Amino acid sequence: MRLQQAGQLLFIALWLLTLGLGWQKVSQAPAWSSIVWSPIVEDSVAAPLYREQLIPNAGQGSTHSVSTAVLPSGDLVAFWFGGSREGAKDVRIFQSYFQQAEHMWTAPTAVLDVATLSAAVGRYIGKLGNPLVFIDKQQRMWLYVVSVSYGGWAGSSLNVMFSDDLGQSWSVPKKLITSPFINVSTLVRNTMYAMQDGSMLLPVYHEFAAQFPELLRVSAAGEVIEKVRMFGHGGGIQPSLVQGKGREVYAFMRSGSHTKDWKVIRLKSENEGQTWQDFTLTELPNPNSAQIVAKVDKNLWIWVGNHHPEHRQDLTLAVTDDLEGRWRVVYRFEQGKQGEAYSYPAMVQGQDGVWHLLYTANRKHIKHVQFNRAWLAKIMREAKP
Repeated sequence: MRLQQAGQLLFIALWLLTLGLGWQKVSQAPAWSSIVWSPIVEDSVAAPLYREQLIPNAGQGSTHSVSTAVLPSGDLVAFWFGGSREGAKDVRIFQSYFQQAEHMWTAPTAVLDVATLSAAVGRYIGKLGNPLVFIDKQQRMWLYVVSVSYGGWAGSSLNVMFSDDLGQSWSVPKKLITSPFINVSTLVRNTMYAMQDGSMLLPVYHEFAAQFPELLRVSAAGEVIEKVRMFGHGGGIQPSLVQGKGREVYAFMRSGSHTKDWKVIRLKSENEGQTWQDFTLTELPNPNSAQIVAKVDKNLWIWVGNHHPEHRQDLTLAVTDDLEGRWRVVYRFEQGKQGEAYSYPAMVQGQDGVWHLLYTANRKHIKHVQFNRAWLAKIMREAKP
């Protein structure tokens, strides 16, 4: 018993040391670089456009946590995890392409499973989770995948693989080293961003012992070169970054299970993510569920999430002209019955200006909604002030 207690104390001591080191920036890291934000694209169609469809299901009992990116051709690619249930050993990471000309998604194919990842990283893998896709300026596709060896998501690790032919073939996955000691409890959800010096800025979050968001600065080769803890009061995970009116960067986060206030959390940085001010709470309710924010133009931002303090049965669109001001609900993508769930939105703007929103529909499908600025202007006019 004493030996077991000593082992537990040693584990806790190493973990606390790891957290302490993780909260500090790496002193040898190069000077902070500016974020390369996606340009605002004007609509190619003046009339309101709204279209929705389901991505074909490959036969899984459960699908969840979609991530998407725009290809150089203007088509889209999406990744999600699917299996008999979340956390099951038969969960795989699936990939599908949206062909713009046909307005159709290809049949999904599996790109990663538990056995393949286990063999690649040389350790037991019990389950797979959130994928995250990003395409850099060299047209290299990055795919991050969360994995767990033992326990729940709080004991997760982060893995990355690359494709130099836009998803047709993949490199051997490798484990991302985010800590020099106990390299666990790093998860991803929302997109990363290129920086002007060629490095990448990856929003991540922790769930072990305490919940908090971080930024990882990653080299072009996929190695962590710097870590910034965004705040440390507990709660607040899955940060969605968005550009303000100048060099300001805002992060909007789900409430997390360690908070007493079930609202979307907001953080602000005035130096493009190097340091962050203390958090504030928005008036947007949040049932500990993923949400996302995007910039439409210099005076308009949109938010998509579950606008309820307890349930995920609705999926709502809200707008604001001030990221530190109030949000106005203008549309409900979903208004489900109690027990239904529409969640984990991912959003990207296409080369033609059309916005693409993807999300989990009742854990059975990934749903795809397209809308343009003209449709957004129409529903903003029609919505009650």
